[in-house]
Amino acid sequence: MAVTQGVMIKSFVSAIDFLDQREIDPQLYDQSRDRAFTDIMKLVNRRKPTSMHNYHNFVNNDAYETAEISAVTSTGLAQIQFTINTATTYPRRGDLVKTSNVNNVGKQGIVYATPTYGSGTCTLVVRSLGGNSSPLYATVGDVVTFSSNAFAEKSDAPTNRRYGVTKYYNQTQIFREVDEISDVQKVARIEVEVNGEYSILPYQHIQKVIKLNGDISVQMIAGVQSTTSFGDTNPFLADATSGLPIQTTGGLDWYVTTYGISDTAAVLGTFGFTELNQIVDNWIANKAPTDQMGFMTSKVKGYLDRFFKNLGSSGVTSVRMVIDGKTMNFDVDHISYRGFEMDFIHLPILDHPQLFSATLTPDIAGSIYWVPKDQVETVDGGRAPRMQIRYTPSPFMGANGSSDGVMKEWRTGALAEVPTSSVAQLHTDWYTEQGLECIAVKHFQKFRVV
Repeated sequence: MAVTQGVMIKSFVSAIDFLDQREIDPQLYDQSRDRAFTDIMKLVNRRKPTSMHNYHNFVNNDAYETAEISAVTSTGLAQIQFTINTATTYPRRGDLVKTSNVNNVGKQGIVYATPTYGSGTCTLVVRSLGGNSSPLYATVGDVVTFSSNAFAEKSDAPTNRRYGVTKYYNQTQIFREVDEISDVQKVARIEVEVNGEYSILPYQHIQKVIKLNGDISVQMIAGVQSTTSFGDTNPFLADATSGLPIQTTGGLDWYVTTYGISDTAAVLGTFGFTELNQIVDNWIANKAPTDQMGFMTSKVKGYLDRFFKNLGSSGVTSVRMVIDGKTMNFDVDHISYRGFEMDFIHLPILDHPQLFSATLTPDIAGSIYWVPKDQVETVDGGRAPRMQIRYTPSPFMGANGSSDGVMKEWRTGALAEVPTSSVAQLHTDWYTEQGLECIAVKHFQKFRVV
């Protein structure tokens, strides 16, 4: 700038590029708050390696069975005959039965003759334990339960029953993220400070890891298991370049809607004793544990808050959440009702406007997800967690990663610790293979409120 005459004023100095100092706060503030939405990982804080890219668990089948009467041959007698719908050969001679018929209150019968099985049906001859003075009645639609058995002196063994098991299956999913930075920008200084450095690199790495953990968290909630698996020879989901299969893991919503209890309030946007009793009745019908935790959005919790906190003595208390006997860093609302203990947990990730909303995922954003707080028992007396993350051991040698070894990080390019190419850049990769496992999902419940 040429020499001029006059008073040195602010506009003169400011006209000279970069001469003025700038007041810039070096802190970079977390406005997006995406870090706060990876909290499902804090709740599912159990990890177990899997040697394969899919994993299975088995549950025992019910020891008892009920059936519905589909046809009646005779009724109102000491010995009656009727047909039930059944997909199994469960009924056998010697079984003691009760039915839902109102005329049979206080009465019990015995399967007197060997049942006759048809295609999906079974015909029973049942005699009243009270004889002619206590006739039995049967109507189409009555529910029959086989509650016990009785045999004569010097009896032969009853017909053998074979109890099967049910298999549940899920698979892992490969999650990846990447960052690239050039030689010039890697050393260029910026105005904000992250981890003690005035460089864009640590900020980019923090954002990438937050995003990757968020991807995993979302999939553990809303993920749908793919029909394609890594072992497919002709995969439907295939990489566009290599043609190799892509597989995905099923999340909590997939588990519950596929294998658990899925129910809806009679009128969406309503929550009261009718809905609360409906939830409890569903648990009782499926022999679920009495200690449950329910995950939900802020909107859903608002409906529950208005109901519980408007009651004169609702019994709502604030407690520290405990899962499997371990205290978690979550304060939750708690109530006791009809013998059940319920924790109501606001899960912030379900409020994420770019991931879950009444428009994007109305069934997820409007529902309560109930998960038992206990560990599930094995038939031989062992115990296992209800939910856990399954992961494959790292295939990488010498790569950095998370402290638990589940996520791996490595660097390549001319700027890496050990240069791998002549390209003047730093290329960072993150890799993890994980999947959700839920056990005894019959006891889980999704209840839509909104």
